[in-house]
Amino acid sequence: MPSFLHGCRYFILPLFITVMALTFIQVTQASWQIWNEIIERLPYWLLSIAAAMALQFNRSRLAYLAVLILVFYVSKQSSSPLFTAPNSHIDELFIGGAMVITWFAFIKDRGLFSSHGIVRTLGIIICLGLGFIWLAAIDHFQADIIAKSPVNISYQALILVPIILCFALVFFRAIWRANLVNTSILTTLGIWLFYYFRPDYLPLSILLSSLAVIYLFTILIDSYFLAYRDELTGLASRRALYNLVLSLGRKYSVAMLDIDHFKKFNDTYGHDVGDQVLRLVAAKMAQVSGGGKVFRYGGEEFTIVFPRKDAEAVLDDLEDVRESIEDYRIVLREDKRQKNSNTQAKAKRSKSKTAKKKTVSVTISIGVAERLGGENFDQAMKRADQALYRAKKKGRNQICI
Repeated sequence: MPSFLHGCRYFILPLFITVMALTFIQVTQASWQIWNEIIERLPYWLLSIAAAMALQFNRSRLAYLAVLILVFYVSKQSSSPLFTAPNSHIDELFIGGAMVITWFAFIKDRGLFSSHGIVRTLGIIICLGLGFIWLAAIDHFQADIIAKSPVNISYQALILVPIILCFALVFFRAIWRANLVNTSILTTLGIWLFYYFRPDYLPLSILLSSLAVIYLFTILIDSYFLAYRDELTGLASRRALYNLVLSLGRKYSVAMLDIDHFKKFNDTYGHDVGDQVLRLVAAKMAQVSGGGKVFRYGGEEFTIVFPRKDAEAVLDDLEDVRESIEDYRIVLREDKRQKNSNTQAKAKRSKSKTAKKKTVSVTISIGVAERLGGENFDQAMKRADQALYRAKKKGRNQICI
Protein backbone atom coordinates (compact mmCIF):
# COMPACT_ATOMS: atom_id res chain seq x y z
CA MET A 1 0.00 0.00 0.00
CA PRO A 2 1.38 3.46 -0.86
CA SER A 3 2.68 5.40 2.13
CA PHE A 4 0.05 8.13 1.69
CA LEU A 5 -2.83 5.64 1.89
CA HIS A 6 -1.12 3.95 4.84
CA GLY A 7 -0.91 7.31 6.63
CA CYS A 8 -4.56 8.06 5.86
CA ARG A 9 -5.68 4.73 7.30
CA TYR A 10 -3.66 4.86 10.50
CA PHE A 11 -3.08 8.56 11.15
CA ILE A 12 -5.19 11.13 9.29
CA LEU A 13 -8.54 9.32 9.27
CA PRO A 14 -8.61 8.36 13.01
CA LEU A 15 -7.68 11.91 14.04
CA PHE A 16 -10.27 13.40 11.69
CA ILE A 17 -13.01 11.12 13.03
CA THR A 18 -12.06 11.96 16.64
CA VAL A 19 -12.14 15.72 16.05
CA MET A 20 -15.46 15.53 14.20
CA ALA A 21 -17.01 13.32 16.90
CA LEU A 22 -15.96 15.64 19.74
CA THR A 23 -17.18 18.66 17.78
CA PHE A 24 -20.54 16.98 17.23
CA ILE A 25 -20.81 16.12 20.93
CA GLN A 26 -20.08 19.73 21.89
CA VAL A 27 -22.61 21.13 19.40
CA THR A 28 -25.33 18.76 20.63
CA GLN A 29 -24.48 19.31 24.29
CA ALA A 30 -27.97 20.50 25.20
CA SER A 31 -29.58 17.24 24.05
CA TRP A 32 -27.55 14.95 26.31
CA GLN A 33 -27.44 17.05 29.50
CA ILE A 34 -30.25 14.94 30.99
CA TRP A 35 -27.91 11.94 30.90
CA ASN A 36 -25.19 13.64 32.98
CA GLU A 37 -25.37 11.23 35.90
CA ILE A 38 -24.91 8.20 33.63
CA ILE A 39 -22.23 9.93 31.55
CA GLU A 40 -20.18 10.71 34.67
CA ARG A 41 -20.03 6.96 35.43
CA LEU A 42 -19.05 5.91 31.92
CA PRO A 43 -15.27 6.46 32.30
CA TYR A 44 -15.16 4.02 35.22
CA TRP A 45 -16.60 1.23 33.08
CA LEU A 46 -15.13 2.07 29.69
CA LEU A 47 -11.58 2.70 30.89
CA SER A 48 -11.64 -0.47 32.99
CA ILE A 49 -12.86 -2.52 30.01
CA ALA A 50 -10.28 -0.88 27.74
CA ALA A 51 -7.46 -1.70 30.18
CA ALA A 52 -8.60 -5.33 30.50
CA MET A 53 -8.90 -5.79 26.73
CA ALA A 54 -5.55 -4.11 26.12
CA LEU A 55 -3.91 -6.60 28.46
CA GLN A 56 -5.70 -9.50 26.81
CA PHE A 57 -4.44 -8.46 23.36
CA ASN A 58 -0.92 -7.51 24.49
CA ARG A 59 -1.32 -3.75 24.10
CA SER A 60 0.29 -2.94 27.42
CA ARG A 61 0.91 0.74 26.62
CA LEU A 62 -2.81 1.36 26.17
CA ALA A 63 -3.48 -0.65 29.34
CA TYR A 64 -1.11 1.56 31.35
CA LEU A 65 -2.60 4.75 29.92
CA ALA A 66 -6.17 3.58 30.56
CA VAL A 67 -5.33 2.79 34.20
CA LEU A 68 -3.45 6.07 34.76
CA ILE A 69 -6.28 8.10 33.23
CA LEU A 70 -8.80 6.18 35.33
CA VAL A 71 -6.80 7.00 38.49
CA PHE A 72 -6.75 10.65 37.44
CA TYR A 73 -10.52 10.65 36.89
CA VAL A 74 -11.21 8.95 40.24
CA SER A 75 -9.02 11.51 42.02
CA LYS A 76 -10.76 14.37 40.24
CA GLN A 77 -14.25 13.05 41.01
CA SER A 78 -13.41 12.42 44.67
CA SER A 79 -12.21 16.03 45.10
CA SER A 80 -8.69 14.99 45.97
CA PRO A 81 -6.55 17.64 47.73
CA LEU A 82 -4.27 17.38 44.70
CA PHE A 83 -6.87 19.43 42.79
CA THR A 84 -8.72 21.35 45.53
CA ALA A 85 -5.95 22.55 47.87
CA PRO A 86 -4.91 26.21 47.52
CA ASN A 87 -1.37 25.15 46.57
CA SER A 88 -2.48 22.29 44.28
CA HIS A 89 0.13 21.17 41.79
CA ILE A 90 -2.09 21.08 38.70
CA ASP A 91 0.55 22.49 36.35
CA GLU A 92 3.13 19.99 37.55
CA LEU A 93 0.66 17.13 37.16
CA PHE A 94 -0.25 18.03 33.59
CA ILE A 95 3.37 18.54 32.52
CA GLY A 96 4.36 15.25 34.15
CA GLY A 97 1.37 13.54 32.55
CA ALA A 98 2.38 14.85 29.13
CA MET A 99 5.86 13.42 29.70
CA VAL A 100 4.40 10.04 30.69
CA ILE A 101 2.30 9.89 27.52
CA THR A 102 5.32 10.92 25.44
CA TRP A 103 7.43 8.19 27.03
CA PHE A 104 4.80 5.57 26.18
CA ALA A 105 4.94 6.70 22.55
CA PHE A 106 8.60 5.63 22.32
CA ILE A 107 8.62 2.31 24.16
CA LYS A 108 7.35 -1.07 23.03
CA ASP A 109 4.46 -3.17 24.25
CA ARG A 110 5.75 -5.62 26.82
CA GLY A 111 4.25 -7.90 29.46
CA LEU A 112 2.70 -6.04 32.37
CA PHE A 113 3.62 -8.58 35.02
CA SER A 114 7.33 -8.87 34.29
CA SER A 115 10.59 -6.99 34.74
CA HIS A 116 9.36 -4.63 32.03
CA GLY A 117 6.45 -3.71 34.28
CA ILE A 118 8.87 -2.53 36.97
CA VAL A 119 10.79 -0.43 34.43
CA ARG A 120 7.58 1.17 33.17
CA THR A 121 6.40 1.94 36.70
CA LEU A 122 9.73 3.62 37.46
CA GLY A 123 9.46 5.53 34.18
CA ILE A 124 6.02 6.85 35.14
CA ILE A 125 7.32 8.01 38.52
CA ILE A 126 10.35 9.69 36.91
CA CYS A 127 8.23 11.48 34.30
CA LEU A 128 5.82 12.78 36.94
CA GLY A 129 8.81 13.83 39.03
CA LEU A 130 10.26 15.74 36.08
CA GLY A 131 7.07 17.79 35.90
CA PHE A 132 7.54 18.90 39.49
CA ILE A 133 11.27 19.51 38.94
CA TRP A 134 10.59 21.68 35.87
CA LEU A 135 8.12 23.90 37.72
CA ALA A 136 10.40 24.11 40.75
CA ALA A 137 13.27 25.15 38.48
CA ILE A 138 11.12 27.83 36.86
CA ASP A 139 10.12 29.21 40.26
CA HIS A 140 13.76 29.26 41.37
CA PHE A 141 15.38 30.63 38.22
CA GLN A 142 12.50 32.68 36.78
CA ALA A 143 14.03 36.04 37.68
CA ASP A 144 17.41 35.14 36.14
CA ILE A 145 15.78 33.77 32.96
CA ILE A 146 13.66 36.89 32.46
CA ALA A 147 16.62 39.20 33.21
CA LYS A 148 18.98 37.49 30.76
CA SER A 149 16.49 36.74 28.00
CA PRO A 150 16.58 39.14 24.99
CA VAL A 151 12.77 38.82 24.69
CA ASN A 152 10.03 39.13 27.25
CA ILE A 153 9.27 35.60 28.55
CA SER A 154 6.31 35.02 30.84
CA TYR A 155 5.80 32.29 33.41
CA GLN A 156 3.14 30.64 31.22
CA ALA A 157 5.52 30.58 28.26
CA LEU A 158 8.10 28.69 30.32
CA ILE A 159 5.42 26.17 31.30
CA LEU A 160 4.62 25.62 27.62
CA VAL A 161 8.17 24.62 26.67
CA PRO A 162 8.01 20.93 27.78
CA ILE A 163 4.37 20.66 26.62
CA ILE A 164 5.22 21.84 23.08
CA LEU A 165 8.28 19.57 23.00
CA CYS A 166 6.21 16.55 24.13
CA PHE A 167 3.51 17.19 21.56
CA ALA A 168 6.04 17.64 18.75
CA LEU A 169 7.80 14.38 19.64
CA VAL A 170 4.58 12.35 19.81
CA PHE A 171 3.19 13.97 16.66
CA PHE A 172 6.24 13.16 14.54
CA ARG A 173 6.47 9.70 16.08
CA ALA A 174 2.87 9.03 15.04
CA ILE A 175 3.66 10.16 11.48
CA TRP A 176 6.95 8.28 11.26
CA ARG A 177 5.54 5.03 12.68
CA ALA A 178 1.96 5.26 11.49
CA ASN A 179 -0.16 2.71 13.31
CA LEU A 180 -3.33 2.82 15.35
CA VAL A 181 -1.62 2.51 18.74
CA ASN A 182 0.70 5.48 18.08
CA THR A 183 -2.25 7.52 16.80
CA SER A 184 -4.20 6.61 19.96
CA ILE A 185 -1.29 7.80 22.10
CA LEU A 186 -1.18 11.08 20.14
CA THR A 187 -4.94 11.44 20.68
CA THR A 188 -4.43 10.79 24.39
CA LEU A 189 -1.89 13.60 24.60
CA GLY A 190 -4.14 15.89 22.56
CA ILE A 191 -7.12 15.31 24.85
CA TRP A 192 -4.93 15.61 27.95
CA LEU A 193 -3.63 19.02 26.85
CA PHE A 194 -7.02 20.13 25.51
CA TYR A 195 -8.57 19.61 28.94
CA TYR A 196 -5.67 21.47 30.56
CA PHE A 197 -6.13 24.55 28.38
CA ARG A 198 -9.92 24.38 27.85
CA PRO A 199 -11.40 22.58 30.91
CA ASP A 200 -14.87 24.08 30.40
CA TYR A 201 -15.31 23.20 26.72
CA LEU A 202 -16.44 19.61 27.33
CA PRO A 203 -16.96 17.63 30.56
CA LEU A 204 -14.01 15.47 31.56
CA SER A 205 -16.29 12.41 31.58
CA ILE A 206 -17.09 12.92 27.89
CA LEU A 207 -13.43 13.37 26.92
CA LEU A 208 -12.26 10.30 28.82
CA SER A 209 -15.18 8.16 27.67
CA SER A 210 -14.33 9.12 24.09
CA LEU A 211 -10.70 8.20 24.74
CA ALA A 212 -11.71 4.81 26.14
CA VAL A 213 -13.82 4.15 23.02
CA ILE A 214 -10.80 5.05 20.87
CA TYR A 215 -8.71 2.52 22.81
CA LEU A 216 -11.35 -0.16 22.34
CA PHE A 217 -11.60 0.45 18.59
CA THR A 218 -7.80 0.48 18.32
CA ILE A 219 -7.51 -2.88 20.08
CA LEU A 220 -10.31 -4.49 18.04
CA ILE A 221 -9.14 -3.18 14.65
CA ASP A 222 -5.50 -3.98 15.43
CA SER A 223 -6.48 -7.50 16.46
CA TYR A 224 -8.55 -7.93 13.31
CA PHE A 225 -5.57 -7.05 11.10
CA LEU A 226 -3.36 -9.32 13.20
CA ALA A 227 -5.74 -12.22 12.60
CA TYR A 228 -6.63 -11.55 8.97
CA ARG A 229 -3.44 -10.02 7.53
CA ASP A 230 -0.20 -11.75 6.67
CA GLU A 231 2.52 -9.94 8.59
CA LEU A 232 5.30 -10.46 6.04
CA THR A 233 3.53 -9.42 2.83
CA GLY A 234 0.67 -7.28 4.14
CA LEU A 235 -1.81 -9.32 2.08
CA ALA A 236 -4.95 -10.87 3.48
CA SER A 237 -4.27 -14.26 5.07
CA ARG A 238 -5.80 -17.70 4.51
CA ARG A 239 -8.22 -17.05 7.36
CA ALA A 240 -9.45 -13.94 5.52
CA LEU A 241 -9.81 -16.04 2.36
CA TYR A 242 -12.20 -18.45 4.05
CA ASN A 243 -14.02 -15.53 5.60
CA LEU A 244 -14.59 -14.16 2.07
CA VAL A 245 -15.88 -17.54 0.93
CA LEU A 246 -18.92 -17.08 3.18
CA SER A 247 -20.01 -14.07 1.12
CA LEU A 248 -19.25 -15.43 -2.37
CA GLY A 249 -22.13 -16.02 -4.75
CA ARG A 250 -22.52 -18.96 -7.09
CA LYS A 251 -20.32 -17.50 -9.83
CA TYR A 252 -16.62 -16.87 -9.23
CA SER A 253 -13.17 -17.93 -10.36
CA VAL A 254 -10.20 -18.80 -8.20
CA ALA A 255 -6.53 -18.69 -9.21
CA MET A 256 -3.63 -20.38 -7.44
CA LEU A 257 -0.22 -18.75 -7.96
CA ASP A 258 3.19 -20.10 -7.03
CA ILE A 259 6.69 -18.59 -7.30
CA ASP A 260 8.79 -20.82 -9.54
CA HIS A 261 11.84 -22.56 -7.98
CA PHE A 262 11.41 -20.56 -4.77
CA LYS A 263 13.02 -23.22 -2.56
CA LYS A 264 16.15 -23.19 -4.73
CA PHE A 265 16.11 -19.40 -4.66
CA ASN A 266 15.91 -19.45 -0.85
CA ASP A 267 18.79 -21.93 -0.59
CA THR A 268 20.94 -19.82 -2.92
CA TYR A 269 20.35 -16.32 -1.54
CA GLY A 270 19.10 -16.95 2.00
CA HIS A 271 15.79 -16.48 3.77
CA ASP A 272 16.20 -12.71 4.17
CA VAL A 273 16.35 -12.26 0.41
CA GLY A 274 13.53 -14.79 0.04
CA ASP A 275 11.35 -12.68 2.33
CA GLN A 276 12.25 -9.61 0.29
CA VAL A 277 11.14 -11.38 -2.89
CA LEU A 278 7.87 -12.51 -1.29
CA ARG A 279 7.06 -8.92 -0.30
CA LEU A 280 7.84 -7.55 -3.75
CA VAL A 281 5.89 -10.28 -5.57
CA ALA A 282 2.96 -9.77 -3.21
CA ALA A 283 3.00 -6.02 -3.96
CA LYS A 284 2.77 -6.79 -7.69
CA MET A 285 -0.07 -9.27 -7.14
CA ALA A 286 -1.97 -6.73 -5.06
CA GLN A 287 -2.23 -4.56 -8.18
CA VAL A 288 -4.29 -7.17 -10.04
CA SER A 289 -7.21 -5.73 -12.00
CA GLY A 290 -10.63 -7.22 -12.71
CA GLY A 291 -11.85 -7.02 -9.13
CA GLY A 292 -9.53 -9.78 -7.93
CA LYS A 293 -8.93 -10.19 -4.20
CA VAL A 294 -5.43 -11.41 -3.32
CA PHE A 295 -4.51 -13.67 -0.38
CA ARG A 296 -1.33 -15.31 0.81
CA TYR A 297 -2.28 -18.95 1.03
CA GLY A 298 0.97 -20.12 2.60
CA GLY A 299 4.69 -20.22 1.87
CA GLU A 300 5.23 -19.06 -1.72
CA GLU A 301 1.62 -19.82 -2.72
CA PHE A 302 -0.99 -17.10 -3.29
CA THR A 303 -4.68 -17.13 -4.13
CA ILE A 304 -6.72 -14.64 -6.13
CA VAL A 305 -10.51 -14.79 -6.06
CA PHE A 306 -12.55 -13.08 -8.78
CA PRO A 307 -16.20 -12.76 -7.66
CA ARG A 308 -18.81 -12.95 -10.45
CA LYS A 309 -16.18 -13.77 -13.12
CA ASP A 310 -15.59 -16.87 -15.24
CA ALA A 311 -12.11 -18.21 -15.96
CA GLU A 312 -11.86 -16.85 -19.50
CA ALA A 313 -12.73 -13.34 -18.32
CA VAL A 314 -9.82 -13.17 -15.85
CA LEU A 315 -7.04 -14.55 -18.05
CA ASP A 316 -5.91 -11.10 -19.25
CA ASP A 317 -5.83 -9.79 -15.67
CA LEU A 318 -3.72 -12.74 -14.54
CA GLU A 319 -1.46 -12.43 -17.57
CA ASP A 320 -0.77 -8.80 -16.64
CA VAL A 321 0.28 -9.93 -13.16
CA ARG A 322 2.50 -12.69 -14.55
CA GLU A 323 4.23 -10.33 -16.98
CA SER A 324 4.74 -7.58 -14.41
CA ILE A 325 6.51 -10.03 -12.09
CA GLU A 326 8.57 -11.57 -14.91
CA ASP A 327 9.75 -8.13 -16.12
CA TYR A 328 10.49 -6.78 -12.63
CA ARG A 329 14.17 -6.67 -11.68
CA ILE A 330 14.62 -7.20 -7.95
CA VAL A 331 17.62 -5.46 -6.40
CA LEU A 332 19.16 -7.81 -3.85
CA ARG A 333 20.27 -6.61 -0.49
CA GLU A 334 23.55 -7.85 0.87
CA ASP A 335 23.28 -11.36 2.31
CA LYS A 336 23.92 -11.03 6.03
CA ARG A 337 25.34 -14.53 6.21
CA GLN A 338 28.16 -13.53 3.87
CA LYS A 339 28.73 -10.08 5.28
CA ASN A 340 31.92 -10.94 7.15
CA SER A 341 32.88 -14.15 5.41
CA ASN A 342 36.52 -13.32 4.63
CA THR A 343 38.91 -10.44 4.04
CA GLN A 344 38.86 -10.96 0.29
CA ALA A 345 35.10 -10.40 0.22
CA LYS A 346 35.53 -7.24 2.28
CA ALA A 347 38.10 -5.87 -0.15
CA LYS A 348 35.85 -6.70 -3.06
CA ARG A 349 32.92 -4.86 -1.49
CA SER A 350 35.04 -1.79 -0.84
CA LYS A 351 36.03 -1.61 -4.53
CA SER A 352 32.52 -2.08 -5.85
CA LYS A 353 30.88 1.12 -4.62
CA THR A 354 30.23 2.27 -8.14
CA ALA A 355 29.41 -1.17 -9.49
CA LYS A 356 25.87 -2.07 -10.41
CA LYS A 357 23.81 -3.67 -7.70
CA LYS A 358 23.00 -7.34 -8.19
CA THR A 359 19.50 -7.96 -9.47
CA VAL A 360 17.44 -11.08 -10.07
CA SER A 361 14.03 -11.81 -11.52
CA VAL A 362 11.49 -14.44 -10.62
CA THR A 363 8.53 -15.92 -12.43
CA ILE A 364 5.22 -17.34 -11.31
CA SER A 365 2.99 -20.14 -12.49
CA ILE A 366 -0.78 -19.78 -12.34
CA GLY A 367 -3.66 -22.21 -12.32
CA VAL A 368 -7.21 -20.92 -12.61
CA ALA A 369 -10.63 -22.54 -12.38
CA GLU A 370 -14.17 -21.26 -12.27
CA ARG A 371 -16.77 -22.71 -9.94
CA LEU A 372 -18.98 -25.33 -11.54
CA GLY A 373 -22.56 -26.01 -10.55
CA GLY A 374 -22.81 -27.93 -7.28
CA GLU A 375 -19.17 -27.32 -6.29
CA ASN A 376 -18.06 -25.80 -3.02
CA PHE A 377 -15.07 -23.48 -2.73
CA ASP A 378 -12.60 -26.18 -1.72
CA GLN A 379 -13.46 -28.23 -4.80
CA ALA A 380 -13.03 -25.23 -7.12
CA MET A 381 -9.72 -24.36 -5.45
CA LYS A 382 -8.53 -27.96 -5.81
CA ARG A 383 -9.13 -27.79 -9.55
CA ALA A 384 -7.21 -24.48 -9.67
CA ASP A 385 -4.37 -26.21 -7.81
CA GLN A 386 -4.41 -29.03 -10.36
CA ALA A 387 -4.22 -26.43 -13.14
CA LEU A 388 -1.25 -24.89 -11.34
CA TYR A 389 0.46 -28.28 -11.30
CA ARG A 390 -0.09 -28.57 -15.06
CA ALA A 391 1.43 -25.11 -15.60
CA LYS A 392 4.54 -26.18 -13.67
CA LYS A 393 4.75 -29.47 -15.55
CA LYS A 394 4.62 -27.65 -18.89
CA GLY A 395 7.64 -25.51 -18.03
CA ARG A 396 6.41 -22.92 -15.50
CA ASN A 397 5.93 -19.16 -16.02
CA GLN A 398 2.51 -19.62 -17.63
CA ILE A 399 -1.21 -19.86 -16.96
CA CYS A 400 -3.30 -23.04 -17.22
CA ILE A 401 -7.03 -23.54 -16.89
